Amino acid sequence: METRVVSELVEDELRINAVTLPQSESRIRRGDQLLWVRTKDLSCNCPKIKSGKKYLLLGTHEDTPGQNGGMVADKSSLVIQWRDTWTRRLRKFQQREKKGKCKKP
Repeated sequence: METRVVSELVEDELRINAVTLPQSESRIRRGDQLLWVRTKDLSCNCPKIKSGKKYLLLGTHEDTPGQNGGMVADKSSLVIQWRDTWTRRLRKFQQREKKGKCKKP
């Protein structure tokens, strides 16, 4: 897919392997999704995302332009190259959350 600019956002495509939020709290689903990055954040290469790599992407929920939705990443988003050793840990946190053992603020 070609990168395209809509308003002040640049659209690109990514593949989501896992979503940790409950489905009722997020419209992000596994599979191909759109990633939106503000043009002003692209000028400083924030966030740095390379094609063909896996990343852990943490950020806030925002409405995206267009009907296809997607994720918005900006300079305040946390984008870290994925390490396979995190899979087991993340699964443990998900199980704790389901059982109500994680404290909520």
